[in-house]
Amino acid sequence: MKRIIFTLNIITLVLIFTACSSSSPRQSTKSALSAFLSNNELVVGFGSVDLKALLTKSDYKSIPKIGILLGGEMTVLEKLINFDAPVYYALEGPIDFDGAPTATYAFFNVKSKDSLIAELTQRGFDVNTKKELHYCSDGDVSIGIKGTLAIVASINNTISDQLEFDTEKLLTKTFKKAEGNTSGGKIDEILADEGDVVIAMNMTNMLTGSDLLPLSQEKQLKLETLVKDSYIQTIMKFEDGAGIIEIRNYFSKELSDYMFFNSDKKAPIIAKLGRGTPQFGFSMNLDLRKMQDLVNEFSPDAVSELGKMIGGPAQFALMTAGNDGFAGLFNGQFGFVVVGEPDMMKETIPDFNLHLGLEKNGKHLGNLIRNLMSYGSAEVTLNDEGLSASTNTVYTSLGSSSLNLPNGCEHFGQSGINAFLNLEGVNLDDLSLEDEATILKVVKYITFEYDENGGRLYIKAKHGQENVLKQGLQVLIDEFSFRVN
Repeated sequence: MKRIIFTLNIITLVLIFTACSSSSPRQSTKSALSAFLSNNELVVGFGSVDLKALLTKSDYKSIPKIGILLGGEMTVLEKLINFDAPVYYALEGPIDFDGAPTATYAFFNVKSKDSLIAELTQRGFDVNTKKELHYCSDGDVSIGIKGTLAIVASINNTISDQLEFDTEKLLTKTFKKAEGNTSGGKIDEILADEGDVVIAMNMTNMLTGSDLLPLSQEKQLKLETLVKDSYIQTIMKFEDGAGIIEIRNYFSKELSDYMFFNSDKKAPIIAKLGRGTPQFGFSMNLDLRKMQDLVNEFSPDAVSELGKMIGGPAQFALMTAGNDGFAGLFNGQFGFVVVGEPDMMKETIPDFNLHLGLEKNGKHLGNLIRNLMSYGSAEVTLNDEGLSASTNTVYTSLGSSSLNLPNGCEHFGQSGINAFLNLEGVNLDDLSLEDEATILKVVKYITFEYDENGGRLYIKAKHGQENVLKQGLQVLIDEFSFRVN
């Protein structure tokens, strides 16, 4: 039983790594991962998890039963492994249809090698030794210890050709890679960033040999050159009263030049979205010419195929746009807000305002949309700037905009992509929420912004004095307890 519990702990850690740390990192584990990543063309994702911070912020010890069980195991593990340092991880591709990697590697800093070996032996693991390497395995999970470094490797047998891998050879090879030269450059810059969870995706390795797009060999090589040494990093931070997810684009200059996001601090879309206090908003400000150039470069038939799939007037409109595609129909500006009282979320179809920027060739499509939306108290206008609509004239702009953005959502419309959800004053108990959606009960508002440099998702909790992770976990526990009882 003890062996099963310990194995579950190890597997749980590995699963955390695959899904997604960060006190001051110890150089040994960070350098080991950096060396492992150097010239490793199989790694599609890597990063770190501050496991101790996550557990502390969730206040797991206060959870009945779980706190006792997990707390006891963590007390033992903390004597063996340095959880004051982040746990680093790497994911090797290819990725299967369920999003699982071929292999997962986790790097731990060991406090006492001898104590860890003794604990593994006591729990029933057969620990072998070859020179300085101590290793054991349980199913698909292998554990290697060398000096102050421990590596846990998990092989996904459903997609790996290593159906019966040799634990010794696997770990010997892994430690050899981890002892080489560090990667330097963007990889080390990414590893230096701190957060409760840090995830980085290697775009080069993800696309190399990928069949995501039916490209010719020439186009495939061009795409691989375009994304060379490019990464997308996600940093999660759980703070008192707020959760923050930051996205940072570490792109090559060539890839950056293809980006098609427009940013404008004046947020011109606001003046075109009528009046009222919106509960939800979404906006885009894109350079559709650049976006269409990218589509034409790597998937020239995409627009025509989309037109065939949609059919009718939309297909005709795309045909009239010719090589300009979407850029021949739309000017890249779009805004949508749901307006009304806080309880509007209980309505099947709440009132909303929208604006769609149109080019000259898009006016025919605009007329079609106007005819479809002209019902009841809706007001729809079509002019040189595009199509604007309000489902209720109460929220129609009279001469100038009087849209009243909620507190915390004032940056709406300023980036290439923006969104917000304001839940202040909304009684979620009146709504039938799915199990995962009950987490919204702790949320005051959510904002999102994204441009060529990256993005930011900000979750403001209703209570500012408690960590948002603890608040969310408590809501889920309360919901589960209510349904069980």
